[in-house]
Amino acid sequence: MKLQLIGKGNLPLLTFILDGGTDDSILNVSAISRRLGCSRSSLIDRIRNYGFESAIKHFLTEKRKRNQKM
Repeated sequence: MKLQLIGKGNLPLLTFILDGGTDDSILNVSAISRRLGCSRSSLIDRIRNYGFESAIKHFLTEKRKRNQKM
């Protein structure tokens, strides 16, 4: 798997090649999903369909809406 951080103008800022070995914990998706208040599978699906940044923004917006209702 290849993890790429893209900057302005779609220029790659940083690229990781994840071979499935010991470097799988570079991005802890479970911890991110707990902080956003969503399930891990929902976060992964949203990342796959819309991209990482868009998924984070979406779930942050949802979390803020839930917190305002309380």
